[in-house]
Amino acid sequence: MSKHEILKRYIEGLVKGLSDNLIVIGKAGIGKTELTLNTLKELGLSKGQHYLYLPNFITPKALVEKLEEVNKLQPPKILLIDDGEDVLRNVQSIGVLKGAMWVAGNEKIVSWITTREKKEFIFTGKIIFLLNQFNKKNSLLNALKDRSLFYEMELSESDIKTLILERAKENYHKTTYEQRIKVARFLAQIGGEISLRAFPHALNLFILSPNHWEQLVVETL
Repeated sequence: MSKHEILKRYIEGLVKGLSDNLIVIGKAGIGKTELTLNTLKELGLSKGQHYLYLPNFITPKALVEKLEEVNKLQPPKILLIDDGEDVLRNVQSIGVLKGAMWVAGNEKIVSWITTREKKEFIFTGKIIFLLNQFNKKNSLLNALKDRSLFYEMELSESDIKTLILERAKENYHKTTYEQRIKVARFLAQIGGEISLRAFPHALNLFILSPNHWEQLVVETL
């Protein structure tokens, strides 16, 4: 089973109710976000109807409000937090997430109490975290890890190049399959680390300059 297939299985398990939380760790450019969104789509889920996508930083109070929004969705009610490192640097946000990710007395209770306001509700949704890095030495973060399926997704250089060759089968603007496979094979021959993001960049350079795209690709990488 490939690393991407493993992640799909974890997402399917969460959607089916076998877990309430999933934390995925992996360096940028290995397809975490794309694969997660595509898997949710394949499972018949729609953004805004079955899940909310949070692609950047959010304050602790806004996080509480976002969790309330998730409660109003149709099952499985998922909050997908992408590149969430900044969220996990905030102690208040971690406190909110601990309540949303851990069942206490058969309920997940989110609390937000300040001198000016008090809010408390039962969270009925699920959370997926996509992260580039995770500090296992941080006890607060480990509390979230213990409440979740935890997957460290590591792709080798060979894995990345195989996935790029697979993606050459997919239509891209007005390029032919022969052109896409030519670009994919060129990337596969280049030494050093490349990410999945390199493929669309290389295709764009091929479209831009069919006679000099190889040099342009090498320079940009």
